[in-house]
Amino acid sequence: MTDIIPYSDNYIEACFYAWYKNGRPRLTSANGSHIMKVLPPSPDSRKPTIDTVRTWMTKFGWDMRADALDAELSRKLDMEAIEEKAELYREIASKGKDVMQMGYDYIKENKFDTSASAVRAVFGGAEMVAKFGTAADVLLSVGQMTDKQVEKEILRLLGKNDDENIIDAESEEVLPSFRDSEAEEDDDTKPDDNA
Repeated sequence: MTDIIPYSDNYIEACFYAWYKNGRPRLTSANGSHIMKVLPPSPDSRKPTIDTVRTWMTKFGWDMRADALDAELSRKLDMEAIEEKAELYREIASKGKDVMQMGYDYIKENKFDTSASAVRAVFGGAEMVAKFGTAADVLLSVGQMTDKQVEKEILRLLGKNDDENIIDAESEEVLPSFRDSEAEEDDDTKPDDNA
């Protein structure tokens, strides 16, 4: 009788990453040939059976781990996109400062003549600095917030209370009027009148 040699934890991890990097193939075919093609051989040149791989997928939560990796990748890509946008904003703000300085320099050199373009350059540059100068920092800080922090900030900006137990509504007291009470009494007496 042959002794079964278990696979090492390192080999099982290597199989997980091979499976993940190859698009998380499913075990849909009877022999699982598509998944077996992506798994590396073990150090002793063996490959697990499809049943062994199925067991590993369940026991070690391969789908949940892969979902977590996908989410992490998505967060990293989001941060890269945010950082690129922030860098673009910084660049625009820097160019705005340059344009503004050129306008100031022109006005200093030529005094206030009829050159409205220098004045427009100063104001245009100032507008670019105001619009994009702090936008980069704001964008980066929002990108680092948790979903709950973003939700709380949105509610704050909207002037809403983030306490979910409070309903934003106006109250109205509804009391029966004296006439309504008389009408009910009249209704109660009518059947007796008919008797």
